[in-house]
Amino acid sequence: MKKLMLATAMALGLGANAQRALGPQPKAAELVRVRVFATKDVYEFKFGGGALRSIWFRGDEAPDTLVSSNVHVRRSEGLLVANADGTWRSADSVRIEGDRPLSTEGPSGVRRTYPGGFVALPLGRTELLVVNRVPIDDYVAGVINAELGKYTGRELWRAQATVARTWWAANQRKFAAEGYQVTDDVRSQVYFGWPGDSARRFDLIEAAYSTAGLVLLEADTNAFVETLFHANSGGELMASGWYFKQRPHLVYKVDSFSLDCPQTKWTKRISAAEWVGYFVRYWGASTTDSSLRHAVLHIDQPHRREFLEWNGKKLRFRSVREKFGLRSSWFSTEVDGSEVVIHGRGYGHGIGLSQEGAWRMGQLGYGFRSILDHYYPGSRLAEIF
Repeated sequence: MKKLMLATAMALGLGANAQRALGPQPKAAELVRVRVFATKDVYEFKFGGGALRSIWFRGDEAPDTLVSSNVHVRRSEGLLVANADGTWRSADSVRIEGDRPLSTEGPSGVRRTYPGGFVALPLGRTELLVVNRVPIDDYVAGVINAELGKYTGRELWRAQATVARTWWAANQRKFAAEGYQVTDDVRSQVYFGWPGDSARRFDLIEAAYSTAGLVLLEADTNAFVETLFHANSGGELMASGWYFKQRPHLVYKVDSFSLDCPQTKWTKRISAAEWVGYFVRYWGASTTDSSLRHAVLHIDQPHRREFLEWNGKKLRFRSVREKFGLRSSWFSTEVDGSEVVIHGRGYGHGIGLSQEGAWRMGQLGYGFRSILDHYYPGSRLAEIF
């Protein structure tokens, strides 16, 4: 492990002492390392919120510790510099800890509140790598908040908590070589810390901690279930084999709970010339081919299908979705003048848990275990942390 941390530090251009700021590799039940603002260029970062303890690491020197109400970290002439007591000083890395959630200001002045502590390190020649070191269930509470948004309900949140914890357990080494475990964007799970609303925050934490340690495992292999989720299935779940390797608990099935929800149905209009042109280019056909025009202008998909077929050729519906930015791959088409009207069902890839379906199940009185049984059939809950 020491060699891994040293390699990480060297990859970041820091030197061996950086592993002291990152801290020892956490056990599963202790801390998660989340790179925050992972899709942004971070040049400075501000921390506040009560009595902050900042620990400054420089070469082989003993680290300095300062107590202040604010810490401001930025890059200057290639160095990491920080201000905790009115004086700017350089450091190889800085760890910030507090006795309460930290208020932060990141790129473009975005303000957020985070549990746990932080490590700030130089990234490249001009940027900062800012890593939130947070207890697993505090992280899970933040994921629930970001991923579910306006959808509330204790059993829904408990189901999402188990899904989020399982995903983290299975993917916690995804970015180990970069000095953290997960990002705060869709490459991992969306995470913006905790909400400012104290009542909502309390309920989120309760949902996370009431399922503490629980993950979903495959019944036969004890491997972590691939806990994919999406906004709405449209009424039918898609088999994972339509996207990648078939997983035993990600199967096609009817999902009536996702009907009559805000995102069950959608409509989009596209130029007919643009629409037909895509298929003409893909299949190497003629724009005047009447059979092709009929096949793509009058798509009828009463149930989910994997492929659109024409003249013995196939094209995955998900490829069409990705090309035109459609909400899902489940759609039918009709012509209206010079436009194609696309009538769609669901939002997202349709694999695994439907968030609106799970929300509806919670409203109907189903517990989180029943929700997970419905969307990941044949899996089992286990407490591993």
